[in-house]
Amino acid sequence: MFGLLQALRLDAVLRWRLKRLRAVPILNLHRVSPHANPFWTPLHPTHFEELLVYLRRHFQPVGLSSLQELDTGDGRPGVVLSFDDGYHDFIEYAAPLLQKHQIRANLNVIPACVESGRPIWAVELVDFLNASPAAVIRGIRLPGFSTTLENESYDAKLRYGLALSLFLKSRPRAERMALWPELAARIDATEFPRTRMLTREDIRALSSEHDIGVHSYSHESMGFESDAFFLDDLGRCEDFFRNSLDLPLDTYAFPNGSYRASQIDALVERGFRSILLVEERLARPGTASRGVVPRMTMSAESGLEARYQLLDYRLRGVP
Repeated sequence: MFGLLQALRLDAVLRWRLKRLRAVPILNLHRVSPHANPFWTPLHPTHFEELLVYLRRHFQPVGLSSLQELDTGDGRPGVVLSFDDGYHDFIEYAAPLLQKHQIRANLNVIPACVESGRPIWAVELVDFLNASPAAVIRGIRLPGFSTTLENESYDAKLRYGLALSLFLKSRPRAERMALWPELAARIDATEFPRTRMLTREDIRALSSEHDIGVHSYSHESMGFESDAFFLDDLGRCEDFFRNSLDLPLDTYAFPNGSYRASQIDALVERGFRSILLVEERLARPGTASRGVVPRMTMSAESGLEARYQLLDYRLRGVP
C-alpha cells in the first residue's frame, strides 16, 4: 500500500497539506532496535534512518524546547521526535543516528525505572509472555480477566498479551497491585531476557544533545488516579531531576495518553512549558494552549510506512 502511495507521489500532496494547516507532526516513538518483539516491535534502525533522511530533506527537525519559536518561512513544516520511557537501545541505536543527521529529540524518562534498572510492569510482562510456553500462560488466573489463550500460534499469543495488558492498564495502581502477585510470582520464577533501561549516567550524557522530560515517576495511567496521587508522583519526579540528575524539568508526557484536566492545571502552575499528550493528531504550536500539545504514535515496519505516518496519511487533523 505504501509503495502505491509513493508511486502516486502522495507525499508531496501531504507535505503541502501540512504547510497549509501550519501543522507540526510530533512523533511519539519508544524503541529503535534491530531486535524484534512480537508484542511490541521496535522501529528498525534502517527504517529509522530512512525516516531521518526524508525529514531532513523536507522538514525542519526541531527540539521540543524550540517548537514555539519555529519559523516555517522557508516552506518546510516543522517536526519533533519524542521518545517515551527511556530504553537503553536509545543510546545504542537512536542517538548515534540522530547525531549523524544533527537532529535534537525529546526523551521522556521514568525515574522508577532508572533507579531500579527494570522496565515498567507492562514491558516486563510482555517480555515474560514472549519467552513463555503456552502451558505457562494458560496457568495465569486473574479475577475478572476471562480471555484465554486460544492456541499456540503467534497471533493467539499476541491477542492474549494485548488483552491482558489492557485489562491491567485500565485500572488504578492500587487495583492493579492487588492482582499483580499472581503474575509477579511467575515472572520472578522465570529466566528470560529483560528489556534494559537507561541509567542516570546515560541520561546526563544525553542531556547535552537532547531535551530530557519526565514520563511520570512510575508510569501510571493518571486518568485513573486521584489528583493527590498525581501531585505526589509529580513531586517525586521533581526530586529525582533535582537530586539525581541535576537537570531542569519543564516537560511532562502523560503515560498511556491518560490524564485529567486538573492535572494539566497542576503542571501549568508548577511552570512546565511542554505538556505532551498522545491523541493521534498533528500539533499547531501557534495555537497550543499553555504548552499542551498532541503527539502521533510512530510504529512502522518499513521506511515508507514511517514516512507516511510522519505525513499523517490518515488525515487525522489538528486540534
